[in-house]
Amino acid sequence: MRGFIDYIKLEHTVFDIPFIVAGSFIAADGYPGLRIILLVIFAGTLARATGMSINRIIGKKYDVINPRKKNWGLVNGSLSTEKAVMFTIIVAALFELCTYFLNTFVFILSPIVLVIFIIDPMLKRVTRWRHLFMGLTIGVGVMAGYLSVIPHFPSSPEIYILVVTTATWIGGFDMVYTIPDVDYDRENNLKTVMSTYGIRKGMIISDITHAFTLLFFTLMIFYIRSYFYVAELALIYFLIIYQHYILDPYDHSTVKISFLNSNSFIGISFLAVLILSQYIHLLSF
Repeated sequence: MRGFIDYIKLEHTVFDIPFIVAGSFIAADGYPGLRIILLVIFAGTLARATGMSINRIIGKKYDVINPRKKNWGLVNGSLSTEKAVMFTIIVAALFELCTYFLNTFVFILSPIVLVIFIIDPMLKRVTRWRHLFMGLTIGVGVMAGYLSVIPHFPSSPEIYILVVTTATWIGGFDMVYTIPDVDYDRENNLKTVMSTYGIRKGMIISDITHAFTLLFFTLMIFYIRSYFYVAELALIYFLIIYQHYILDPYDHSTVKISFLNSNSFIGISFLAVLILSQYIHLLSF
């Protein structure tokens, strides 16, 4: 079991699950109910596990020659490809089961999510902008959280802004995450912003991407009209600027610190503040 947890990087759900759950709170304009929250969490986790597993299987032929990935299960042989495929089928089926119990509309749309996850790892061979597509997969999860409560697409721009916000946020720091693999990616014709433009220009592109993220987070203040969110916005500004400030692209340990430590607080704090803003109206404006 521990091997599968490492295989799908379960700890990385701290980035996307809070925003997916936030989508359900926005749709409900409050508490969507324990049943929906649990199903949304399970569905989001299972969808991400499916996507990560597909990524690992498709990318195995490249990972086996990447020194940074020598301890990965599929690379060192502790996990066979057959078991990985079986695991993928099981978690995908469980994901579909969760969407079935949410509502018919989500269930009908659910295969699109799996198709997106299949396309995502393949884009590394096609376009340098795959980072933004990967971010969009998380944004789709935000919309799914909303549709789990209200089974039709919203007319209000709020949820669409949050979809784009998460897409640019994830995409921006995924660009940074590929820095340790720049030489390897170039040798194997894998396209990333960093391998295409070089680290210096790639960092500028990441900075610009996160500047748009901050803009979109700021626009959310017109919908989360609370001083709690004003404080959260200040925290988000600090964390995103801080992660770029501490980053030394030639010291790969700072890449991990920037990627994990700073970003892990953003989703959790955003969800907490959204809930506070919905229930404590004394600080609303």
